[in-house]
Amino acid sequence: MSASEITARLVDALTNAATQEAGGATALVSVTVDVLGGGEAGSARATLVRKTRTLVFMSAELRTSAGERIATASSVHKLTT
Repeated sequence: MSASEITARLVDALTNAATQEAGGATALVSVTVDVLGGGEAGSARATLVRKTRTLVFMSAELRTSAGERIATASSVHKLTT
């Protein structure tokens, strides 16, 4: 899996989770991705770090099916609704 595929997968997971946590549409403000290694990705998991009145802070990991961490990411999303 290439770095761009890893990034796209993490951004999708972060955006979907932020939208769910916000209960409406969000706009991606910033994202940081750290690629730690290669391999076939199994699952991307995003979690809420903090939510304010106007912003949602998220983090995510992408792991192989064997559980090895491939990449991590953090993002900030602005509530648009």
